Amino acid sequence: MNLREVTIGRSPNCDIYLDQRCKYASNMHGTIYYDGSQLMFKDTSSNGTMINNISVRKRAVPIRRGDSIMIAGKYPINWNQIDSFFPYTPPTPIGTIVDVSKSMSQQASGAEPLNLSKWSWGAFVLSWIWGFFNGCWWMFLIKISTFLLVMLLWWVPFAVIFISLLDFGISVLFGVKGTEWAWNNRSWSSISNFKQTQDIWNKVGLSLFIFGIVIMVIVIILSLAAISQYL
Repeated sequence: MNLREVTIGRSPNCDIYLDQRCKYASNMHGTIYYDGSQLMFKDTSSNGTMINNISVRKRAVPIRRGDSIMIAGKYPINWNQIDSFFPYTPPTPIGTIVDVSKSMSQQASGAEPLNLSKWSWGAFVLSWIWGFFNGCWWMFLIKISTFLLVMLLWWVPFAVIFISLLDFGISVLFGVKGTEWAWNNRSWSSISNFKQTQDIWNKVGLSLFIFGIVIMVIVIILSLAAISQYL
């Protein structure tokens, strides 16, 4: 197996050369290399790369034969080009003894598909601060805007209710799109680093959400108990 980096770009010195018609590709757009257990694609460009329809910018991600690799989201890399540097090894036939420890290490390396549609509890509950740490600083501006509107229009009940519902809808949108936005808007060292970080945010966000629900239920129960004393 070839262990050196294979370069991709518009520079004539690149191993996989993209001619000058590929104007959105960088001169040194990216590299492909073997990290000891799997092939990796590292984007070093200004316009990024689409791998299996997932945007990759300034980071390295695992790739497997058959993955769709679109330079700048426009120019495909043929796997025959990659095979010339990293010869394809057919799957081990059924019945052949395999190295189980190696297989497990490959599974643990984070090569499984990245689910960008996963709900983000961090973005839903903690969007004020979550956005700053995940490349989505504008979330704070949106949240502070709705907060200021409520403070300015506190004397108009209908407006407060409408803005509060709008704010909740925005939070739901953050929860739905948060994982995708975090991946696309911040540079991550690896998929595993991204997943570990988001898992921490999700645990904290979910814990605070449950805590808030419990407090709300307690307040409602105490309020009903207080009202019942006057009935």
